[in-house]
Amino acid sequence: MPIVTDFHSHVARSSAAQMVQAAKGKGLHVLGLSEHVFQMSEARASLEYMQLEGPLLTLATYFDSTHRAAQDFQFDTQVGLELDYVPARNEEIIASIEGYDWDFLIGSVHEIDGVVYEYVHRWSSVEGDAAWLRYFELLRAAASSGHFSTISHPVRMRLRNPYLPTSFDEELEKLAAEATRWNVALEVNGFDVLNYPGVVRRLVKACVLQKTPISVGSDAHDPRGVAQGHQQTEAILREAGITKVRIWKRREIEEYTI
Repeated sequence: MPIVTDFHSHVARSSAAQMVQAAKGKGLHVLGLSEHVFQMSEARASLEYMQLEGPLLTLATYFDSTHRAAQDFQFDTQVGLELDYVPARNEEIIASIEGYDWDFLIGSVHEIDGVVYEYVHRWSSVEGDAAWLRYFELLRAAASSGHFSTISHPVRMRLRNPYLPTSFDEELEKLAAEATRWNVALEVNGFDVLNYPGVVRRLVKACVLQKTPISVGSDAHDPRGVAQGHQQTEAILREAGITKVRIWKRREIEEYTI
């Protein structure tokens, strides 16, 4: 069975309806929508320095549009959110989204001690090495926080920082072990697979060694990106002997066999 789910996608640049229509057209069985928390007006004050990717949404309109799209297209659609893990702001971010019945929550690390690493265009080798180590420390903290179903794009630092520490594989194994300990999945991200598959393979190897659950998400920011990288992701998982993909409904864990 191929990968038939996508549990990381965004609506701010299009709409829930367009994303769901794309998922159905591409033969998926379930789509997990997971807009960035900083796109929500309720949480914007905590993360106002993050670049908006479209109009601000409210949690109520986000839920309503997702449920309406699911009904209109008769398609299994789960409502999630991608939350930035920022230690100093974590509790206020979590508090801002309470009161809603989330199907899943994604934990992401986009910044390191006030530096949004995706905005950095040049690192020295020393800075890059230190940034990776701090990044992994924050990812482990996010995994153990008790708030998240999965940790997204755990090797996204590679986008701007090629200076992998000599302990890179050990750090991946430590992260995978922490995720396993807390029964949190690590995401194989379609954007990462398409851009730097080598480090994704090293992530997957660590997950195999530590028996860490895997989630799969395209990280689509428009309808064309839904299920991006799925074919390559499936090949990587099969090479590693992984046959289970984790998904969620009302925060309850489910898995299916690929």
